[in-house]
This record gives sequence, structure tokens and C-alpha cells, in this order.
Amino acid sequence: MTLQINRRTLFVGIVFTGVAVVAGTVGAQSRDMQGGVTYEGGKVIPEGQIEIFLEDPANQAKKRLGDQQIRVESDGKSRQILFSLTRPASSSASPTVRVVAHLEREDGWLLARGSAQVEDGVPVSITLNTVMY
Repeated sequence: MTLQINRRTLFVGIVFTGVAVVAGTVGAQSRDMQGGVTYEGGKVIPEGQIEIFLEDPANQAKKRLGDQQIRVESDGKSRQILFSLTRPASSSASPTVRVVAHLEREDGWLLARGSAQVEDGVPVSITLNTVMY
């Protein structure tokens, strides 16, 4: 049995393949978040390690979302540090999801923290504020 392909069959196949590729790209883009971390007053970010993660304050059982967190080194010379974070599929429906950043010294002391609400398709901008003890 031979399969006969005419122009119409070929065209329909190409269209469905294009739709699948576009749908996959849009789905992937909505899960990846881009953003930047700055320090209060536009100052240079102090030297240390920045931990960035997602949390949902409305979820009392588990505030941190997913297992993903990223750590970025601050060399003490940058005014902004860019990051990319993948949003878990389970968090896409919650309007209270936010990105949180903690700046810690090498010895583990918390120097600054900040957070920002997540909006689909909009880069996240977090300002770190000095922690007072």
C-alpha cells in the first residue's frame, strides 16, 4: 500500500506543524521569566550571594514554589544583576505569586532582601533593601 500525497495534504501538514511549533514556543515563553535585581537608591550591589526563588504568600502549606531556586554571585561592582527563572506550571493561576531575592554574605548573614509580583510577559524588577537587625 502506497501513501499518496497531493498538494492539499502537504499544505495541511505544514500548517499543523507550524501551529504546533508556535503553540510550543508560546507555552515555553510563558514559563520563563526574565528579570533584574538592583540595590536601593541605585547603589552598587554589595558583594555576596543572591538567592532568587518563587513564593506564594496565599499558600499557607508551602510558601516556596517548586524546587527551583537560583544563586547568583555579586562581585560588589554591579548596579544590576540579570536573571532567568522558570515558573512552575502549578503557579500560573495564582495572582499572588512573587519573586523573592535574598542577598547574603559569605558567612550566611542576610544583608538585603526584596520581592516583586509576577506578571505574565513582563520582566521582573526586584529592588534589594537593606535588612536592619
